[in-house]
Amino acid sequence: MKKKILGIFLMGVLVLSLTGCGIKYPDLEKDAIGFQTGNYIDENDDGAGYLTIEYNGRTYMPYGTLKGSLKEKDIDKCIGYIIQNENSSSIIDKDNKDTRIYTLIDDKENNFLMEYYIGTDLMNQPSFYRAIDTKNKDINIPKFIDSLDYNYWK
Repeated sequence: MKKKILGIFLMGVLVLSLTGCGIKYPDLEKDAIGFQTGNYIDENDDGAGYLTIEYNGRTYMPYGTLKGSLKEKDIDKCIGYIIQNENSSSIIDKDNKDTRIYTLIDDKENNFLMEYYIGTDLMNQPSFYRAIDTKNKDINIPKFIDSLDYNYWK
């Protein structure tokens, strides 16, 4: 019985280490941005809708998820949070700042932004937005980002 419990515990530790859990994510900056979400309708994909955010004059759409593991040294800073409203969440709480947006160290052009929920859910995993002005361009994609193959990006 003890071996079974130890095995389950070790498996949990392995899963947490592979998903980026245990990372100390940077705190919100003093001048943190409250990101309002928007929608992009892709008429070339039967009207598929994508959640968007705006940063420094650029529009970002979902691109991918975590591939492998993420390390603290991969994250630059926390630039803001997603304002929880009818577009971004089923729970509307305008004071909730737990869904954070981060820039990445190896992405100086900010072609990607990372979203991460810092709340208490056990298996939180980052997701990544890509600037739509990079579509059909040969850009550096960080090794820890796995494309979800949305039709928009094909």
